[in-house]
Amino acid sequence: MVKSVLIILSAILLLHGQNELPYCTLAQPLERNAQKIRQLDIEALSTSEKKIIERFCGGVKETLIMGESLSKFSKPQPELLKTYLKDLRELVSQEEVIYQLYRTSLSDAMQTEDNKRFEHLTTIGLEPLRQPRIRADAIAYYQKHFPKHSIKNLDALCDEQLLEKKSIQFVLEQEQAYEEHLRILKRSEAQKIKKTAKMGSRNSVMITAETASNGAIEFEAENLNPYRVTLTLDFESISNLKPSLHLPLSIELAGYSKKKILALNRIDTAKSINYKSSYGWVRGSPFVKHNDGYVYGLPFAKGSTVRVSQGYHGDTSHKGLSAYAIDFPLPIGTSIYAAREGIVVGVEVSNTFGGPSPDYRPYANYVVIEHDDGTMGNYYHLKQGGTAVRIGDKITKGQLIAYSGNTGYTTAPHLHFSVSKVDPVSMRRPMNLPVKIQTLEGIVTSPRCGDHYTTL
Repeated sequence: MVKSVLIILSAILLLHGQNELPYCTLAQPLERNAQKIRQLDIEALSTSEKKIIERFCGGVKETLIMGESLSKFSKPQPELLKTYLKDLRELVSQEEVIYQLYRTSLSDAMQTEDNKRFEHLTTIGLEPLRQPRIRADAIAYYQKHFPKHSIKNLDALCDEQLLEKKSIQFVLEQEQAYEEHLRILKRSEAQKIKKTAKMGSRNSVMITAETASNGAIEFEAENLNPYRVTLTLDFESISNLKPSLHLPLSIELAGYSKKKILALNRIDTAKSINYKSSYGWVRGSPFVKHNDGYVYGLPFAKGSTVRVSQGYHGDTSHKGLSAYAIDFPLPIGTSIYAAREGIVVGVEVSNTFGGPSPDYRPYANYVVIEHDDGTMGNYYHLKQGGTAVRIGDKITKGQLIAYSGNTGYTTAPHLHFSVSKVDPVSMRRPMNLPVKIQTLEGIVTSPRCGDHYTTL
């Protein structure tokens, strides 16, 4: 961010021709940060680290003086300005090195439970403290070790985080409400939507309604995605109309398909009609049957040994419909391989956020592969840009598909692997399934936290 600002301001200053340009203001943000950096307790720093801080603070002072001098000239001084901007860029680089020292020192203070050092570092409150992951870790530590809440900076960050959580929750609730109450379109409206609907977006599965010649209202569903989906149509109210099928109606739609799904027939032609409808959909099908005899591979390179940090029915998040999932802690960028052959039906790798809160759940990157029995293989928490496949690709077992990361709801870098189908009760949520996994140690049917397995 600072570098971008410098580049923009540099261009403005170099191209600007008027007198009395405020060159000195470019270094003022660095001076404000230098005032905080000067407060760092240097006792715990090495000699080279102390010199970096001293050089930075001294450089900021000299650059402020140069900026003030440049501002007094009646016209721009290209050579002096060039030197001034070069010094500013060097200071920004030094500042980032100091920020890294700050991040490391704060992390060490929390790991060693050094409350005095933690309080000192957070009271200074350098910019890295506001970064989402660092802020979340610092707040969690603060709430556990400082019950009296004695650090003003962290109290403010707690309020900020709470406000963000409420905002995110509000957005999620709005999205969920919209997802479950999509508007029934006229076919003329649907043609416009189809031109802009993106794969996986809410409007990539549509229901349209038209009045037939006999007065009945006919509903038609269309799936613009390459994978099968489960669609549920329901009515909050119906007046003077009789549905041709039992409601709520849940059906499976094949990829790239369209079909008529329901008719509302008039009961009394002399009376008016009215209805209020809604629908929602989810990727996959509740009607498929998992091939329980299939033996999956570990989703890692041959010969690699991995540990399970959370297995089936885990204490943290593997509960209910998500019970049959496995978490493998991994360094970011670890190669991920397909545990079973199939077709790629879902890819998301644009996210950068991750954190130890359910609020981060929407930001997980993933690859989803549909197997030949209709179940889905799910590979979650991938790194940004961490995919080696695209939607529609046919994948063989053991093929490289992605790279692990730390996005979404996660406390540390790991891969979340599961096999799922749509829950046949709710018809709106995925349900994980127990599977058999071949390892060097034998076939695993119930992975547990702390288990170690080697890929064949």
